[in-house]
Amino acid sequence: MKIGFIGAGKVGTSLGKLFVQHGMTVTGYFSKTPQHAEQAAAFTQSQCFFSLEDVMNASDTLFVTTPDGVIGHMWSDMAALPIKSKCICHCSGALPSSVFASAEEYGARVCSVHPLLAVSDRFSSWEQLEGAFFTLEGSGSAEMEALLHACGAQTATIDAADKARYHLAACVVSNLAVGLSHWGMQLLEQCGFTAEQAQQALTPLILGNAQAVCAKGPRDALTGPAERGDLGTIRSHMACLGREDQALYALLTRKLCDLAQEKHPDRDDTALRTYLEGLS
Repeated sequence: MKIGFIGAGKVGTSLGKLFVQHGMTVTGYFSKTPQHAEQAAAFTQSQCFFSLEDVMNASDTLFVTTPDGVIGHMWSDMAALPIKSKCICHCSGALPSSVFASAEEYGARVCSVHPLLAVSDRFSSWEQLEGAFFTLEGSGSAEMEALLHACGAQTATIDAADKARYHLAACVVSNLAVGLSHWGMQLLEQCGFTAEQAQQALTPLILGNAQAVCAKGPRDALTGPAERGDLGTIRSHMACLGREDQALYALLTRKLCDLAQEKHPDRDDTALRTYLEGLS
């Protein structure tokens, strides 16, 4: 397998390094920003290509690691070149492999290869990819699974119809969790904390909660008033919030009530649920 990259950002550079570290052949990088391709090529001891045609000719497996909005446009250029027997991949969490329209009619295989990881740095995130979980979708999934397993990664294969729901799951535990952390810090600032103090104070709580969820699962990690069925405390929380934030708090707490019911199946939480339904 000779692997080429179209796009030399954080994901492309990190994946290339991961593959090289595990003895795979990375042909090199093509980017609309040649400096980025040069840097990625130097980091992976591969080649910098100055045309799309050159990287495609040198590779039998191609990863399009551009921003999501560019993948379709890049595919239009790729489809005009010989792609028979090649495997064409992208790393978007949201887009299905069908963004490579009609690829199989040209004799190519396609795959979306998405790491469930926030890739934050071009030159260090590859170490985290080694143990990461990748989600695969498309006709090239089997060969990508073999490639990633050889690199120590874990994989799961999903249907294209589930791609949006899958990406939603990732956003809920990543982006929305960031939003909730920001909300909590704002509430502490309203108590007189500085922004720096609020972040420092909540860091152990955020990290400890994440560790508990990962170690024990959400149900057994759950604590707080919803877990206890403590309507009085929840009412006091609501008194601190405006109407819009009350609705958000109520919706999220109703989700927690479902977990609490699993944990305490004999407890009657009808009064709490009725109260929350009146606010959300």
